Amino acid sequence: MFWLLASQAQAAPLYTNVVSELTSTSPNVLVILADDIGTDNIRVYGEADDAPRTPNIDALAAQGVRFRNAYANPVCSPTRAALLTGRYARRTGLGAIVGWTDTTELALDEVTLAEFLDEGPFDYSTAAVGKWHLSGPQTPNAFDHPNLQGFDSFAGTIHNLYFEDESQEEKRDGEPSDYFHYDRVVDGVLTRSDRYATRQQTDDALEAIRTLEEPWFVYLAYNAAHSPFQAPPGSELGPRASDVQRYDATIEEMDTQIGRLLDGLESKRQRTIVIFLADNGTPKEVVTPPYLPKHAKATLFEGGTNVPLIVAGPGVTQRGTTTDALVHVVDVFPTIARLVGIPPAASGAPLDGVSFADVLKDPTSAGKRDFVYTERMQPSGPPPWNGQWQAVRDSRYKLMRGPEGDLAFFDLQGRFDDGPPRKRSELTDDEKARYDALADELARVSKIPYGR
Repeated sequence: MFWLLASQAQAAPLYTNVVSELTSTSPNVLVILADDIGTDNIRVYGEADDAPRTPNIDALAAQGVRFRNAYANPVCSPTRAALLTGRYARRTGLGAIVGWTDTTELALDEVTLAEFLDEGPFDYSTAAVGKWHLSGPQTPNAFDHPNLQGFDSFAGTIHNLYFEDESQEEKRDGEPSDYFHYDRVVDGVLTRSDRYATRQQTDDALEAIRTLEEPWFVYLAYNAAHSPFQAPPGSELGPRASDVQRYDATIEEMDTQIGRLLDGLESKRQRTIVIFLADNGTPKEVVTPPYLPKHAKATLFEGGTNVPLIVAGPGVTQRGTTTDALVHVVDVFPTIARLVGIPPAASGAPLDGVSFADVLKDPTSAGKRDFVYTERMQPSGPPPWNGQWQAVRDSRYKLMRGPEGDLAFFDLQGRFDDGPPRKRSELTDDEKARYDALADELARVSKIPYGR
């Protein structure tokens, strides 16, 4: 154990005066992670008139702070690893998705948020619910991985709801695998479920909230709205409905379940930090104009990495506000640490995240970041990687680097997308200086070592 306390007497010097500055007792923490939903598909972000109806997420924003410039990795597994460790993919080696037949998983010596909170001075109870995607059926720890990474309990899916290749389907004797029929894991035990996944996962989260001793940390990672694109139970969509219509309906059903979840907090709501975010942008199959499918999920364009982030509860002093502060999913770890009153450095691992707790107090603050960086590498595991994609932005400009080292510069001011790339030779002197600063930041981050 990385910093398990030998005794309260021994721990006292380290933790003197670090009890939560927010409440008389440590707050509960509820993280809700949506799958494959960009800012274009959350109505409160106001990017599309025909965005799915999300009244419960919108209401959460009215009670908290909405981040306009929040970033994730462009695909599932890297974002989940970054969120739970506070570390970039180039440190953890999780730069690509964990495929169905892959043998690489998030290393057990990585300190997760669950371990950090559970082993800290406030002895958090922890539960993970929903999609894990940091291990797979063929990785060393497979179905036990969530528990071995520090969660007291796990109920959900290790991977996506469907099989990735025909050989796996044949092994399942042709059984369907989707939102209505899927493999469900409960604390390492594989079962088969026929309950609509989003509702089952909400039930599991509510059960954890009901039974866990406070303070608790519940990490709910919905499979919604990742493919397969299926209408939820009770939908009025007919068999000829488009993928976009089914995708939108999946988001609306998830929003309904989030409402049920938040209502289920009851009196615990006032002492619970609620963080809603997504793991990457909208999939290209369901991107609608004016957005471009080739700039969607899996790319480092805005459509692939700019994600919704809403925080409400203890620590938020100005409700219903919006901030332009730059943040990344790696910042969730140190922010939670700060809000519950534990020094982030107590994890013992180098963190790439920085706390945005100050922004929750003052949304007009620029935050602690001058730059926000994101990346994708393949294959997962230690370097060398045969493909790297990197992007960094400041308050206005963005620089992207492809696997061949080619650079593209964008002016994001007043835009939800990247806009046209601009050549350095066409820039003003001030823009060239910003270009060079972004290039220096890319060079700095590229030197961050793999591992500890």
